[in-house]
Amino acid sequence: MGIISEKEGNFMSAAEHYQAAWKMSLMRNASVGFRLAFNYLKTRRFVRCIDICKEVLKNYPEYSTIKKDILEKAQKSIRTST
Repeated sequence: MGIISEKEGNFMSAAEHYQAAWKMSLMRNASVGFRLAFNYLKTRRFVRCIDICKEVLKNYPEYSTIKKDILEKAQKSIRTST
């Protein structure tokens, strides 16, 4: 459902679906965490996005894609919005 909502451009709905999947995976599935963080980034929920990125990196420190593509963008967005 998250993928469908994402393709429709409904990032808020996609984030809700990915949040449910993230909880069901006990916050251990890196790809679900990536998609959830991406949708939080799109909906400008930067703090939640950063939290998810850090959780994924805690479990998968070699997952540099999430750090470069999402975490750094969210941190930069917070800095520029204040």
